[in-house]
Amino acid sequence: MGVIVGDARILSEIIEKPVPLSAEQRTAVMSASRYVRIIAGAGTGKTETLTRRIVYLVLHEEVAPRNIVAFTFTDKAALSMRSRVYDRLRRLKSEKECARLGEAYIGTIHGFCLRLLEERFQFGDHEVLDENQEFAFLMRNGWSMGLGKGARYDRACLTFLRSVNVVNDELLDRGELKRLAPEFNRRLARYEEMLERHRYLTFGGMISRAIASLCENPDAARYIEHLLVDEYQDINRAQESLIKLLATAAAIFAVGDPRQSIYQWRGSDEACFDDFTRHFEDVHTVPISENRRSVRSIVALSNSFADTFEKRRYKHLVPARAGMGHTFIVEFETPLQEAEWVAGEIHKLVSGGVCHYGDCAILLRSVSTSAQPFIDALRKRRMPYVVGGKVGLFQRDEAQAVGRLLSWLSDDGFWVADPWTWSNRVEGDGLLETGMTLWTRGTGREASRRKLLLWKNGALSGEFRNLTEVYQGLLEALDFRDLDFSERGHAAAAANLGAMSNMLTDFEMPIRLGGRKPRWNSLVKNLCWYLNTYATGAYEQMPADRFGGLDAVAVMTVHQAKGLEWPLVFVPAMTRSRFPSRNTGRKQDWQVPRAMFAVERYEGAIDDERRLFYVALTRSRDVLCVSRFRRINNPCGESPFIKDVGAALVRLAPDEGLPSVMIGSRREDEVRTFQASEILTYLRCPHLYRMRHVWEYRPALATQMGYGRSLHHCLRHASELVRGGMMAPDAITAAVEERFYLPFAGSKELETARAKAELVLRRFAEEHAEEMGRIEEVEARLEFPVKRATIVGKVDVIIGGDDFREVRDYKTTDEVATFNNVSFQVRLYASGLGLVGKPVNRATVAYLNESRLEEVTLSPQHLREAVAEAERCIEGILEHQFDRAPGKHCSSCDYARICRRDQTT
Repeated sequence: MGVIVGDARILSEIIEKPVPLSAEQRTAVMSASRYVRIIAGAGTGKTETLTRRIVYLVLHEEVAPRNIVAFTFTDKAALSMRSRVYDRLRRLKSEKECARLGEAYIGTIHGFCLRLLEERFQFGDHEVLDENQEFAFLMRNGWSMGLGKGARYDRACLTFLRSVNVVNDELLDRGELKRLAPEFNRRLARYEEMLERHRYLTFGGMISRAIASLCENPDAARYIEHLLVDEYQDINRAQESLIKLLATAAAIFAVGDPRQSIYQWRGSDEACFDDFTRHFEDVHTVPISENRRSVRSIVALSNSFADTFEKRRYKHLVPARAGMGHTFIVEFETPLQEAEWVAGEIHKLVSGGVCHYGDCAILLRSVSTSAQPFIDALRKRRMPYVVGGKVGLFQRDEAQAVGRLLSWLSDDGFWVADPWTWSNRVEGDGLLETGMTLWTRGTGREASRRKLLLWKNGALSGEFRNLTEVYQGLLEALDFRDLDFSERGHAAAAANLGAMSNMLTDFEMPIRLGGRKPRWNSLVKNLCWYLNTYATGAYEQMPADRFGGLDAVAVMTVHQAKGLEWPLVFVPAMTRSRFPSRNTGRKQDWQVPRAMFAVERYEGAIDDERRLFYVALTRSRDVLCVSRFRRINNPCGESPFIKDVGAALVRLAPDEGLPSVMIGSRREDEVRTFQASEILTYLRCPHLYRMRHVWEYRPALATQMGYGRSLHHCLRHASELVRGGMMAPDAITAAVEERFYLPFAGSKELETARAKAELVLRRFAEEHAEEMGRIEEVEARLEFPVKRATIVGKVDVIIGGDDFREVRDYKTTDEVATFNNVSFQVRLYASGLGLVGKPVNRATVAYLNESRLEEVTLSPQHLREAVAEAERCIEGILEHQFDRAPGKHCSSCDYARICRRDQTT
């Protein structure tokens, strides 16, 4: 469908469908200014505003999607925005633009920096460490950096990492740091050298690397014509610097709300939002004040509370909904009575058909201090629930069970049930007894003492080669494979045990780097300490959508609830010491001199807590209920925030229930995105897909892990050298020498593997030198729409010629994936390239070890069948159809030990 710039009909449809934009939203979407700042209050439709702006740019202004970048704060927000853009384009019958939307980047700032570094600055051989993996890496290496002196080691590591993040997030001057903090600067240099040696990037380091790379080569990002930034009030100074670099060529469309700036403790600086008008000229500022989310009483309440902020006043939001809704306050004697009442009210409403469990949220200042009574009350009524927050995983019985049983492996093993009372620890056989009890409570299945004793003996006698095998052996002893995954409770347990698999791999990974082989007694002892000092307060429960569409009550922190909404929200535990947090403004330990950064921003102030409570108030659409308790052992004063809002709340007695309420349940289907390799896994075995991609069970760490990926990266680098004029065989030698890397191989194993890689790749290059000279793109990213989803992937190489295009997929052997399976994947790529205007004439699979090519038939019928098969797989995934598919592949499956092959689910 051709679109004429300024087409009035297209513009009208963009503005009016699927629902009309407000006058303020229209002004924002259609702004012709290069720099636009949107002040979008809670519930005013900022995601929809950003969505329509992208559609407006693509359809009305005819901006190519590849020239659009949109930053979101979370991956979930990116999924929502991308889904909406696809939906709006499809509604407007713009199939061509819909097919090309995958060329736009819609995702987090960290994701963008990673893509930039990989594709334009030679970082394709690096892995990214998340927060937990980075801590495990430091725990393994911190002793050599001198972090074990004096303070408790785990706390010293946490303080060091917080200080490193300050350096990255604030872009502190390294020369000044060396002068004022020489010891920390030395440790930081050593730490960064270790990360680089093992080819790791961290979240904070990724952004500073991207900034440094762009300063050296600004042209790498000049393709960006329009940059949209969501949640601008939550960016930090490093992210602001990145945006300013991109703004040298791009127009900036920033959306934020300073009232909801709640992440100062990890570097966010709300002043960046105000500074936008200082950094850029002729900024068009547009306030959006019409709240479309919440009923009138909730909007009035949140407006009134925002007036209590000490530093500034904000324009009131205007309710768009007609209904008054409900806002309540209830006071109880004890936390137990409060939790029982909340759980009872939710149960009553769900039983009466008023709402679903998933329509209800319990939002807390801290899950670790306040969640347990609510979890107990929900569990007692057998109500489904999901716990958010960093302690969420170990609030589940099944996770606690395996944590205790793993700690039982150590002679000095222990488990701290309450982090506030370390002296009250479970030790020795108590770990076995309580572990068995918790397993039964979590799964409803009895645990066998005999099997667990056999497992422990096997683990300590060297039966298992790594922690993944130890863990799968434990699950085998617990009869994991006999769980009924069609039953939601068992599915939830299995998903959370997948999160435990992640935790164990995070712990073991740095220990195995460079081919190191740990002593088992030391390994299990250190694992016990890692579990008790870090993991129990850091790992999150699997989200509800991993349980098979579980309809569950959300129990989470207010920080985690940012950007979310529910019809019914409870905000309990509103006592003086819990909300605001008693730690607000408390002086913290830093290894960076306090004078070098705005330390007060990180340590918090009362206005930060007020903004957090404001976020809690604005999560509800229909019903808001605030509550508190009067005592635990001693009297507990009420939160000062209750005094600020109490007069606007309807007071209920603790023996009263909620009056009859009207709740509008709303559920939207989102367009999901799948990797082509994921679909291939589902085609092979749906249950394997669930274990690997839904529940995220990790494979065992092995010496050769990463071999295929490293070959691909060497081929990419060699192709770039060939395009620069080097002969193909020589390019291979140079690329392998410089880029080949196996993280878990020792020096001898690495050299052997490198020699093999050079031999295999040189032979292939010598036989196909002419084709290497015609390579147009290497690891070309591709995204294209299919029914209910989009498919993304990387085409290994695209070979060009006169009116000719060939796609080629590299494989080492045909043992892991059959030729038919690889042909399916290649046909998907060919189909997707055709949709985005790059028709493919030929497709081949290159088997590197044998230096042979196999041609893939690309008839229109084959391409249609491949897309239809992919859509069938996606339908199965979305409908949670994960039957086992026994076959020859079972013997080499990563999860064979814990899979019951004859069982369907």
